[in-house]
Amino acid sequence: MLSYQLHNSFTGAAFYRHELLSADMFVHGFFTRKGGSSIGDFEGLNCSAISGDLIEDVHFNREIIKKSITHKSFQLITLSQIHGNKVIIIDNESNSNTEQPASGFEADGLVTNNKNILLGILTADCAPILMADNNAGVIGACHAGWRGALSGIIENTVLQMCNIGATTKDIRCVIGPAISKESYEVDADFRENILDKSPHALECFYPDTRIGIGNFKKKFFFNLQEYCKILLRHACVHLFDCINIDTYKNPKLFYSYRFSCHEGKSKYGRQISIIGIR
Repeated sequence: MLSYQLHNSFTGAAFYRHELLSADMFVHGFFTRKGGSSIGDFEGLNCSAISGDLIEDVHFNREIIKKSITHKSFQLITLSQIHGNKVIIIDNESNSNTEQPASGFEADGLVTNNKNILLGILTADCAPILMADNNAGVIGACHAGWRGALSGIIENTVLQMCNIGATTKDIRCVIGPAISKESYEVDADFRENILDKSPHALECFYPDTRIGIGNFKKKFFFNLQEYCKILLRHACVHLFDCINIDTYKNPKLFYSYRFSCHEGKSKYGRQISIIGIR
């Protein structure tokens, strides 16, 4: 039996839950695009305010997210994600200044030990990573594309969690739906860029040996989720797992930047992954 399951909410939204994060004190969900009020290229539960979607639809979709995950009054906080390594600690002071539907912080990670706050990460192929320390009552969330992962967003999120009371031995982590290695073709320059700073990531690359594509030695498949696992181990976090679902291969269930590009579309939505403390 899988350690994660798809849940269908009364709101029409659908999200994955993982048993690693299923302690009574937490709420969490890796949402799909199912449900919502967005139309056209954004059809479904688009939660990105900068995607080009109608802002009123984004507001409505974010309300659906909150209703789907909890009956209590939670504040949803997201970021202006920039594929970097900055992490924001949400405390009482920073929380009082946040605005909806996005907080305005330019960063790619969030941590808090405050109750009734939902930390939200938006993705469309990159890996959403949710973390929790049951003993300390500390949670974290980060957006890990290859740039952010390479620059240290995962390690920095763990570090900031520890700065407010968590310990690495107690942090539980789930890497959410993201583009899989079979769908993530990269060139030799991409591979060298990663290996130059992360030589331990050699195992994350696989030669593209498909017949008829020309000089296959210059093309590789990249396993983003495996790279995230390696970085978690380097951060001394060992209680982790993945939701092994490919966003690219499931365009009816997930938004995918790469799939949209291959379809010749310049606009696409983002699904949201959230975690909060009751």
